[in-house]
Amino acid sequence: MNLLRAEPGRFMNDALRLHVQKITKLPTIPVIAQAILKIVSNDLASADELEEVIRKDPPISAKILSVANSAFFGSKTPVTDIKNAVVRIGFDNVKNIALGISLMTVLDDVKGNGTFGYARIFEHSTVVGATAKILSGKLNLAVEDVFINGMLHDIGFLIMIKYFSDSYLRVLNTLEEKKSLLAAEESVFGFTHADMGTWLVDKWNLPQSILDTTLYHHAPSGAKKHLRSVALTHVADYIVSRSSYSATKNDPNYPLDPSSLDILGISEKELWNMASEIKNEIIL
Repeated sequence: MNLLRAEPGRFMNDALRLHVQKITKLPTIPVIAQAILKIVSNDLASADELEEVIRKDPPISAKILSVANSAFFGSKTPVTDIKNAVVRIGFDNVKNIALGISLMTVLDDVKGNGTFGYARIFEHSTVVGATAKILSGKLNLAVEDVFINGMLHDIGFLIMIKYFSDSYLRVLNTLEEKKSLLAAEESVFGFTHADMGTWLVDKWNLPQSILDTTLYHHAPSGAKKHLRSVALTHVADYIVSRSSYSATKNDPNYPLDPSSLDILGISEKELWNMASEIKNEIIL
């Protein structure tokens, strides 16, 4: 594992090291995700190549079409196949949706406590990715792969729930004491889902922008690269955490890092004006 990609001193503390040593069978990257990553790294890759890869996995294809037909992408008439999806919502969007879904699906057996498991986290992550994408458009920011970065930002949740479910239930119980989620995780584990997610992203050798966003999505001021992607994911997560799509329950203790507004060049009032528009667009 190349920890230098992720500044090991920032996230790989003794508590996290102790926990990951207990993970004896880490899910491997699915074949379809590996194929999509090859397409991502090839500037000459075509939509036909992407369609061919996706069509080989019918369950993934069905999930992609479900997201493509959602309100997040404003589709007024049904998207019926992958080729149509590429035309309607764009090659990059389909590529990123496909990559995000294929990576998260390897952890779709995570049940959690019935209300906080794979289904809820997948829904939350998809809405955060879509919100970050919409915000980038409203701010006229050309931020590459912001959707996939937002979609994978909370993947650490799934690892923690899958392998350390009893301890994570203590985190959820601690939330009732009015602690923020991060404070609750720190008190129980000694690290956060952002740290665990960064370990997984690094282990899978995913692109640097995903790694940086995963590590710093709660603290954009700490990022040194991909600042706009990190900031967009942070403010999108901040907005969504105050809606019915929150990862846990509605999380009023989610703190806004003011540096994210500076990075994006907006005020908090402007952010909330845009948030109101987005809520109307995707029914937050």
